[in-house]
Amino acid sequence: MGLGETLRNAMEKIRNSSSLDKDTVKEVVKEIQRALIASDVQVELVLKLTKKIEEQAFKDLPEGINRREFITKNTYDILAKALGGEKPKLEKEPRKILMLGLFGSGKTTSSGKLAKYYSKRGKKVGLICADTFRPAAFEQLQQVAGKVDIEFFGIKKEKKAEKVVKEGLKKFKDFDLIIVDSAGRSALDKELVKEIKEVNESLKPDLSLLVLGADIGQIAGKQAKAFHESVGINGVVITKMDGSAKGGGSLIACALTKAPVYFIGTGEKMNDLEEFDATRYLSRIMGYGDLQGLLEKVKDATENEEVDLEELMKKEFNLDIFYKQLKAARKMGPLNKVMDMMGMGSQIPKEQLEVGEEKLDSFKVIMDSMTKKEKLDPELLNHPRILRIAKGSGKKEEDVRELIKHYKRMKKMVKQMKKFSDPKQLQKKGALDKLMKKFGKQKKMKIR
Repeated sequence: MGLGETLRNAMEKIRNSSSLDKDTVKEVVKEIQRALIASDVQVELVLKLTKKIEEQAFKDLPEGINRREFITKNTYDILAKALGGEKPKLEKEPRKILMLGLFGSGKTTSSGKLAKYYSKRGKKVGLICADTFRPAAFEQLQQVAGKVDIEFFGIKKEKKAEKVVKEGLKKFKDFDLIIVDSAGRSALDKELVKEIKEVNESLKPDLSLLVLGADIGQIAGKQAKAFHESVGINGVVITKMDGSAKGGGSLIACALTKAPVYFIGTGEKMNDLEEFDATRYLSRIMGYGDLQGLLEKVKDATENEEVDLEELMKKEFNLDIFYKQLKAARKMGPLNKVMDMMGMGSQIPKEQLEVGEEKLDSFKVIMDSMTKKEKLDPELLNHPRILRIAKGSGKKEEDVRELIKHYKRMKKMVKQMKKFSDPKQLQKKGALDKLMKKFGKQKKMKIR
């Protein structure tokens, strides 16, 4: 059971308790302790955080809220602060970024993801391979740059990283942003420190980002501190957040060492990078949803596709729109991620969320055998029509019915999204957001 699911269960105990007494709070605190320890958070810190939750649970209530809301909001705030709270704002948009990290952290892939992230926001980006140590580093970054359609520079077989950087700066002098992928090692040794300092001197980066894997847990804090003391870093990128149970430990460890997490990697695709926001992240994993994040993801996914966000949000959803959404659905990633962002992931059986690319291709073939009228009005799909479509597409009748089932599920999801398509409406979603709004009226309990 992951951090998010355990925290959700703890919060459910508060919301569903008929009598919210100290014993109930103690049970909830124990569940939160188990969740944090399983996520590789230091035991001493876990005890400190949960003690604070318990101590504040029965303080005097602010006007307009009940005890459940008060405890839920306090717990949420304490955990969000531990995960990093609000990261400092950059004084200016970076023009040069240096990527740092040890072997296996995902630094090269993250360099490509970051390049794509800024490219989609209108920046002309160049990628420089300053990793002259690792075999095939040149080819790997070149391949990554090709995937994201970003200009690449490197000097194959060149051993001096600072020379590569100087030449790359000349090539990309008119670019909006230059991202340099530096060399890694199995440990932060003297040789690596020396090389990074030379690259740093040549590049003079606006932002130095340390890339860490979520799977290292609380060790992330020690690595962040060591890199900062040796070569200086401005912030952190945490990768593998989609598959590691230790993600919470990595985030909290970085927060403890005052190393702000700017980005997190949430999957293997080049779109799977997002700005880290502690409150949005916590809201999502606790099952309250991140509708703003979802809408941003839909916008990114539908870029350069036939369908646009306005069509999805304003028109009556039908099989014709669903057909156009298949490519976009691939870009958005697995359905379970989308549902988690809606705060609905825990409510839908796992097998219903696992719709692979092969299945999407099958759906497309089936819909190619439908008439335009059937796509616009799926209610027309009676038994004779289903048989005709199955025969025309070379599929079975049950395959067509499965498509219809998935279409209806997607229609329901879009209906939910429409409710929150206006960012102003996001705060109206769910009990947590309502109580946040109440707290927002209290000057002493400002919402971050």
